[in-house]
Amino acid sequence: MRFGVHSQMLVHDLDDDAMWIFERARDWGLDALELHVADPETFPADAVRRASAEHGIAVVLGTALNAHNSTVSDDAEVRAKGRRHLRGCVDIAVRVGAPKICGGLHSANGHFVGRGRTADEWKRSVSALREAGEYAGERGVTLTVEPVSRYSGYFLNTAADAVALVDEVGLPSVGVQLDTFHMNIEESDMAEAIRLAGPRLKHFHAVENNRGIPGTGQVPWVDCFTALSEVGYDDLCVFEFFPVDLPVMARRTHTWRPLATSEEVAVEGRRRLSALL
Repeated sequence: MRFGVHSQMLVHDLDDDAMWIFERARDWGLDALELHVADPETFPADAVRRASAEHGIAVVLGTALNAHNSTVSDDAEVRAKGRRHLRGCVDIAVRVGAPKICGGLHSANGHFVGRGRTADEWKRSVSALREAGEYAGERGVTLTVEPVSRYSGYFLNTAADAVALVDEVGLPSVGVQLDTFHMNIEESDMAEAIRLAGPRLKHFHAVENNRGIPGTGQVPWVDCFTALSEVGYDDLCVFEFFPVDLPVMARRTHTWRPLATSEEVAVEGRRRLSALL
């Protein structure tokens, strides 16, 4: 098992001046960074590739669709934008040597329409993920779809939802991602949710129930790591925390009080969870 942090624990969006985060991750004893891709056309791919090699920090990519490029939208032009975004992220992954693209790849994150998902939306997501997954698989890249809590999205909320979506897509290049912060809200048994994902589980966010230091809250880490071992997951565990001193992300994630520092989440979280391996 290896440990990493999400780039938005340190910066909001990446540019050439943000490459100091690789040195920070190295100094914190981490193995990888999950880098947020807001726009593939402006992503600093060349700088990322150099910094990754210089500091020995592996990279995976993370992204999220929004209301303007959701692949489940009723608007065909909006859906097309989402498909182009996913394809662009795959191209970036190839350029920087990232084996995975993670996150809200299935629908718009943080966008609500006053109801649950429809059958038509489900079909649109399957179609878009199948197209993107075929493109990714041909290039050695895996896509992982992340169910989020009802407060972050309405389309995909549980591990069972994610398993059903991935199984319908039916490609080895499209897998499940789980996040213990969201699981703490939506799952009745987090370990069983991990077992349900089984071999489909391709990415894992290790996040405390209050987004504080992993191992200091209510997430049943022993049970979760036992289940991870049972399903053969031996890949990245990524910490995801949004400090109040990054105001854009703090507002977006409703973080109004200081829980910890990013360094504490990364260093102490890694120490606590490594002891469970």
